[in-house]
Amino acid sequence: MMEFLSCSKERSIFHQDWWLECSTGRKVSYINVEMGGKVVAVLPFLKKSRFGFSVIKMPKYTRTLGPYFDLPASKTFRRQQNIRHVVDEFTSRLPKTHGVRFFIDPENESAFAFKLAGFKVYQDFTFRVPRHKPLDEVWRDCDQKTRNLIRTAQKKLTIRYEGTVEAFIALSRREVRYNTHDFPLLRKLFNEAYKRGQAVALYASDGGRLVSAALLIWDDNVLYYWQSVRSMESRVAGKNMLLIWKAIEIAKKRNLTFDFDGFGSVRSAVMLASFGQKPVFQAEIVRETFIYQVERRINNFVRRYITKKSYKYDF
Repeated sequence: MMEFLSCSKERSIFHQDWWLECSTGRKVSYINVEMGGKVVAVLPFLKKSRFGFSVIKMPKYTRTLGPYFDLPASKTFRRQQNIRHVVDEFTSRLPKTHGVRFFIDPENESAFAFKLAGFKVYQDFTFRVPRHKPLDEVWRDCDQKTRNLIRTAQKKLTIRYEGTVEAFIALSRREVRYNTHDFPLLRKLFNEAYKRGQAVALYASDGGRLVSAALLIWDDNVLYYWQSVRSMESRVAGKNMLLIWKAIEIAKKRNLTFDFDGFGSVRSAVMLASFGQKPVFQAEIVRETFIYQVERRINNFVRRYITKKSYKYDF
């Protein structure tokens, strides 16, 4: 693999070589773009086939995927021009498929270039706590009800930090009726991240009974509230909010931006908004043939209303 690709510490955890190899079963492909004999941009992608359709998509459990850059220093106009040139090069070299869909990181600068290259760019959101924001200021920004729920839950629950996902998996199997998890892959990704000092599991127990769990992963810049599950029987209000707050504390101790990792419903969006952080724009890059659009709509209808296995990040 090229030297540029080996600089994994400079990239999002979802772009690091070990993550891409593990999450795709070693089926990841790369397009490299050079300037002056140096690789200045890389686009990793996963091509899959299903029901006669070929698609380029994000691997399961991967939150963002798109080009990353090592462009030479330049003024704004020249940099944006270079990004457009790079995206045009990516577009011309992507394999022919029926569909392309992926989210890019909020800090990624390529959305406009993909728009000009003929892709559709949809707007999604997450919430983030900036790394430079003091913890006491984050606490003051929370809604008063949210602070009260966190305080109450902290008095009732015991928090532990572990390097294993087994309790998370057990709680998820018990509580999630229509489960879309690939537990062997989840376990493998977490273990690889933990081995590299880039993951931890948070568990909240009420009298010895596990009622809430979250898996955190991070790179050199961002800590993600990656996976979570809670007991539907537990009457302890604020158990999820408490784990989110503990995750924010970990991010602050590591001097990392905290990413709430999006939301799957209006209810969860309102809950996350109560932490007082502004919504952050996250672009979804899409290009589809008409026949694949029809197939996807039918498939999404079946998942949501018949099999009830609709899942935000699983295309």
